[in-house]
Amino acid sequence: MDVERPRTPPDPVPDLDALGRALVEAGDAAGVSLRMVGGIAVRCLCPSAVDGPLARTCKDIDLVARARQRPEIDAVLAGLGYLPDEEFNLYQGGIRLNYAHPETRASVDVFLDRLTMCHRLELADRLELRPLTLDPADLLLSKLQIVQTNERDLQDATALLSDTTVDPDRIAGVLAADWGWWRTSTEVLDRVAAYAGELGHRDVGGRAAAAAAQLREAIDERPKSRKWKLRARVGERVTWYELPEEVED
Repeated sequence: MDVERPRTPPDPVPDLDALGRALVEAGDAAGVSLRMVGGIAVRCLCPSAVDGPLARTCKDIDLVARARQRPEIDAVLAGLGYLPDEEFNLYQGGIRLNYAHPETRASVDVFLDRLTMCHRLELADRLELRPLTLDPADLLLSKLQIVQTNERDLQDATALLSDTTVDPDRIAGVLAADWGWWRTSTEVLDRVAAYAGELGHRDVGGRAAAAAAQLREAIDERPKSRKWKLRARVGERVTWYELPEEVED
C-alpha cells in the first residue's frame, strides 16, 4: 500500500512592492538615493498595473542608484539582510549590482547611473525627482528603448501613459539628440498606442492611446540636433541599437 508523503508547502511569495519601498526608505535614511525602476515602479505609480486590466506580477526588485555611492549601497542592502552576489558584482559592479535575501528569496538588481539596454538612458542627475521611483518619463523611456518588446513592456508603457503625467519635454529632448533613440522609441510608441487601442478596458486604453498621440506630436515637433540629422542620413543601413541580455522585472 502506497502511503502518500506529506507535501512540502511552497515558499511564501515575497511582497516585492513592500520590500522595494523598504529599500528606498532605508536608502533615504542613510543618504543613499535608491529609486525603483521596471515593473515594480510601475506598480507603485499605476493603479491599473496592480489590480486593473494591466496587472502583472514582478519577479524581482530593480533599483537605480549612483555609482559613487557603491559602498553605501552595500551597507544599506546588508542592513536589511541582503547578500551580494560576489562574483557578479566583481565583474559587473561598475554598471550593475545584484543581491538576494536568504529568507524572503527576493532578488535585487541595482543599476548604476544609467540604464543601458538597446540604448543608454542617463539617470544619475534625476534620482530625486520623485520619492520612491524614477520619474514617469524616465520609466517610459526605459520601455521605449526596447526593440524587442514583450507583453510586460507593452503593459507597463500603457499603464504609465494611462495613469501618470509623463513629461513630454524630457522624452522629446532625449529623442531629438539621438536618431537611434528616436527610431526605436517612435516605433515602440506606435506599438504601445495600438496595444492600448485594442485593450478591452476603454477608460485605461483610451487614456493611454490619447496620451501616446500627444506625446508623438511633441516628439515630432521638437527640433532635432545636428548629430541627429547627420545620423538620419545613414538611416537603417547601419544598426542603431544593441540587443542586451534580458532583465526580468
